[in-house]
Amino acid sequence: MSRPENPGPPPADPLDGLPSLRGAARPSLWLLLVPVLLYGAAPLVANRVEPRVLGVPFLLAWVIAATIVSPLAIWLAARLDPAYRLNAVEPIPADDDALDRPRGEGR
Repeated sequence: MSRPENPGPPPADPLDGLPSLRGAARPSLWLLLVPVLLYGAAPLVANRVEPRVLGVPFLLAWVIAATIVSPLAIWLAARLDPAYRLNAVEPIPADDDALDRPRGEGR
C-alpha cells in the first residue's frame, strides 16, 4: 500500500492555546524538600526519648510535627508556584510520545 502524496496538515496539538511555563523559574518547588528533610533528619536529630513533649517521646513528637508541617509545606509550594497561579499546562514527556503515535495504536 502506498502513502498519499499530501497527507494533510499535521494533527493539532491538544495543548495549543493553553498557558505554558517552559523555561520559567519555579523556586517555590524547593519547599517540597521540607518534608524530606524533616523525616530524614528524625533519626539523626530526634532519636531520643527525653525530653518528653506532651507526654510522648521526642522522636514521636518530631514525627507528629513533621506530619503536620508536610501538608502545609506542600500546599504553600503549590500556591506559590506560577504554574498553579496561571493554571498552566505542565506537559510531561509521555505527552510528546502520545502526540507522535497515530490514534488507535497502543504501546
